[in-house]
Amino acid sequence: MNADFLIHQELETPIPIMVEEELTWKEPVQRVQALAEKGLKEVPPSYIRPVSERPFLDKQIHLGDDGSIPVIDFSGLEDHRREDTMDQISRACEEWGFFQLINHCVPVPVMDRTVAAAREFFDLPLEEKQVYANKPWSLVGYGSRIGVTEGAILDWGDYFLHYLWPLDKRDVDQEWPRKPASYVETLDEYTHALHNLCSRLLEALSESLGLRKDYIGEIFGWPDTNLVLRINYYPPCPSPDLTLGVGSHSDGGVITFLLHDNVPGLQVRKGDRWLLLEPIPNAIVVNIADQLQILSNGRFKSVEHRVAVNKDTVRMSLATFCNPDVDTIIAPAEDLVNDDNPVLYRAMTYGEFLESLCRDGLKGKDYVESFRR
Repeated sequence: MNADFLIHQELETPIPIMVEEELTWKEPVQRVQALAEKGLKEVPPSYIRPVSERPFLDKQIHLGDDGSIPVIDFSGLEDHRREDTMDQISRACEEWGFFQLINHCVPVPVMDRTVAAAREFFDLPLEEKQVYANKPWSLVGYGSRIGVTEGAILDWGDYFLHYLWPLDKRDVDQEWPRKPASYVETLDEYTHALHNLCSRLLEALSESLGLRKDYIGEIFGWPDTNLVLRINYYPPCPSPDLTLGVGSHSDGGVITFLLHDNVPGLQVRKGDRWLLLEPIPNAIVVNIADQLQILSNGRFKSVEHRVAVNKDTVRMSLATFCNPDVDTIIAPAEDLVNDDNPVLYRAMTYGEFLESLCRDGLKGKDYVESFRR
């Protein structure tokens, strides 16, 4: 990485932290939740997207009307349905890059408590949340924008980001909120349940590629692979057709797990259309991220997605990113490369990939495609 990008050395995190003395907020950071609570009648100009990037809510296609996103019963891996379930996982990763898991190993009461604790944090007075405000050179903490570029188009949403795993990298005392009082205990319980699910899913993904079951985990440093939580808060918006909660992007890590509050908003790109995912209660949404697309030599697809907001209802989601360490070398698996399937991507470190991402911001799938040979 060049001199403009550093890594948090104490934690060896996969989250880039820029040179402190060179980065400052170029303009005041406005909390979107606070803006919405003022009862605005119009969206401020800094949140208005170019026409080509707007969600066109009246024209969006609901998944279910146009070939539903795969729904996979994860318990099928444990009985006579295993072969069929593995086939469903493989096809979902190859054709969609997204699927919803039901009957997974994360208890529903734990999921409910986790979403409730996250909501209670955002219900706190602004001054209490501000204690955890992130710095210009770090994504960790309470934030409302990525990057410090003056005049950038902003997302209609706030977030709170911190480590879940490994245990020695998360700073519960400084980076996890003390309110609500249940937060630490609840999120710790969720962390261990999700770690178990991630372990089992990585094995299933390896096997569905025809690799030994510990292959993907070994490449990405399992069981100490980083799990990073981002809680997203999207308040009501006076003109939701003009803005986005999060702009178009594919996730840069390995896989992402998404908890939601059952309010629709996630849009998935399928060909040249944007499809609205209809959340299933108690399901966990899983999407393939860029590093797994590279390792699978393009067989598994990381897919562009974005978030639309609405006029009347708060929407919340909790995304947990499974990311390797920055010095992890990513390249197509040798067993997946042959004369009929030549190498599509050059080898790189995850840090090199992140440098491009954090220098230029979210840009669809530009980054993963820029590493094609």
